[in-house]
Amino acid sequence: MYKAFRASGHFNNDTYVEIRQTVGKSILLGLEVLIAADIVATVVTEPSLRSVLVLGFIVLIRTFLSLSLQVELEGRFPWQNRKPAPDKQPDTDTVPIDKA
Repeated sequence: MYKAFRASGHFNNDTYVEIRQTVGKSILLGLEVLIAADIVATVVTEPSLRSVLVLGFIVLIRTFLSLSLQVELEGRFPWQNRKPAPDKQPDTDTVPIDKA
């Protein structure tokens, strides 16, 4: 975050987007670590039906949160193709056909 603010010299939309992306990716990483920690904690202790059900519910909630956050950050679901970048220059190779 500091790099973006320092590089631009002021707070603008690009700085905001970069900070938002960085914080969002950090939260996603944290959710993934918490899911892994819960799985390890359940496996290490003596698993009961109740603890496995609680783990499943927690994993389901955190997975939904991760998916929602990823859609918010990228604007698409993970299984969708990336949108190609639009061309900024107009196509000058074509010649209009005169129908006179």
